[in-house]
Amino acid sequence: MRRIAAVFLANLRIECVRSEMGAVQDALARIAESLLIFGITTSFALERNAVWVDVTGCAHLHRSSLDPNGEPTLVKRIGLHVSAMHHVCKVAIADGAMVALAVAQYEKSETVVAPRGNAAALAPLPLRSLPLPEDAIHWLAKLGLETVGDLARVPRSSLGLRLGAAAPQIMALLAGDDRTPLTPHVPPVVPEEAVTLEYGIESTEALLFVMKRLCAGLSARVAGRAMAITQLEVVFDLDRAMAPDARGKTTAPRAVLNLALSTPLSEAAEVLGVIRARLDSYTIEAPILSVKLRGIETVPRQRSQLHLFVPEAKAERMIPRLAAEIEAALGPGSVGTLHLTNRWLPEQRSRLVPLHASRALGRLGLATPDSHAGALLSGALEPTRWLSKPISCPNLVTSSAPNSVKVRWVARLEAGEWWDRGLTQRDYGTAWIDAVPAVAWVECDHVQNIISIRGWVD
Repeated sequence: MRRIAAVFLANLRIECVRSEMGAVQDALARIAESLLIFGITTSFALERNAVWVDVTGCAHLHRSSLDPNGEPTLVKRIGLHVSAMHHVCKVAIADGAMVALAVAQYEKSETVVAPRGNAAALAPLPLRSLPLPEDAIHWLAKLGLETVGDLARVPRSSLGLRLGAAAPQIMALLAGDDRTPLTPHVPPVVPEEAVTLEYGIESTEALLFVMKRLCAGLSARVAGRAMAITQLEVVFDLDRAMAPDARGKTTAPRAVLNLALSTPLSEAAEVLGVIRARLDSYTIEAPILSVKLRGIETVPRQRSQLHLFVPEAKAERMIPRLAAEIEAALGPGSVGTLHLTNRWLPEQRSRLVPLHASRALGRLGLATPDSHAGALLSGALEPTRWLSKPISCPNLVTSSAPNSVKVRWVARLEAGEWWDRGLTQRDYGTAWIDAVPAVAWVECDHVQNIISIRGWVD
C-alpha cells in the first residue's frame, strides 16, 4: 500500500520583480529536492502550492517508545524541515497523493490518515478538496451538498453525467481509492541557490546575512541527495554602472570565488564558516546585485557508526571544518597531511596531500599506511624538517679554516633517479649552527659544487 506525504505551502508568497510564477516554481523545486531525504520519490504541483514525497516503508525509521507507529514523528520532522527553509506549511500522510493534499490543506494541524481510512478522512472536508470543476461545485452547492460525505451519499448513477471527465477519479476518491500517480522531480546535476537583491550591498556583514540563507538552502538540497560538497562556487553580479572599467558593457560584470574544500562538508554552519573565512579578506569592488551559491563538486556523504560506550571526540567533528576554513583563508592546497612517498631523493620523500584525497593515495603513487615506503630510507640520520628553498652557506667546510663550521658527513647519494633528474652526486651531513641554534642538515652537490642547508634535525 502506497503511503504519500503531502506538504501544502500555506500562503506561499515569493517577492520577485521579474517572474513571480517562476520564483514560486523554483521554491517548490527546492523543497521537493530537499525532501528526498525522507523518500525516494518527490513531486510538486505549481497550481496547488503542494509538494509530495513517497514515504512508503519509511515509518519504521522514525519509531520510538513514544511513537510505535513512526508516522506521526515523520510528519513532524517533515514540517520542521520545510520550516527551516523559511516556509509555512501543513503536512499529512495518507494512502494517495490527492487525499494527503486535501487533508493537509483543510485540516488545522499535521495529520496521519490511518491505512484504508481515506474515505473517512475525506468525509468532513468541503467539496473544494476534490479535483472538481468550478461549475460542478456550484451545481452541487445548489443541491445542498457541502462536504465530501454529503456527496458520497448521493447515488453514483445520478452523478456520472454531471461530473463529466472527472467522474471516474471522483468516484474512486469517494470510495477511498486514490491512485493518482506522482511525476518524479529530477533535480539538476549541480545544486545551486540564488538570490536577487532589491539594492546593491557593499559590506561584508550584509553579504554574510545573505549567504547564511543560501547556505541553509544548499545544505538542505545536498542532504536530500546524501552528498557532501567538496568544491563551492560563489558568483556575484555587480552593479555595472559602479563597477570599474565597466563602461560600454551590455552585461553586468561578475566576480567568481572558487573554494576547494580540504574535506567534504554538508552542514549549513560548516559551509557558512568556510565562506566567512574567505570573505574576511575579500574586497567588494562594486555593489552586489545578486548572489549565486553552487556546489559544483559533490561526493557521497560518509556516515560513521557511533560507539555504544565510548563518547564521540568533539575534535574529530571540528577538525574537518577548521581545515576547510583555514584553506579558504590561505588558498587552495595549503592544508593537508604529510605522507611518505616512494622516492630516493630526500626532498621528494614527503608530500602534502589534501585531507579528502587520502583514499586516492594509491592512484597518486603515494605511500599508504600498509606500503613499503620506509624501505627507501637510508637507515642513517634523517632530517625532520626540509626547507622548500635551500640556504646557501659557503662557510660550511670540513677544514679548520677561520669562521668555518665543521660538517659531519653521514650519507651519500649517487645517481639517484638519474632517469628523471640527471646525474646526482650528493653528500649529506650535520652541522651545529650557533646563530639559530640548531642542528642543520647540510647538502653538498658535487655536480654543481654547491654547499647549502636543506633542512633541520630536531
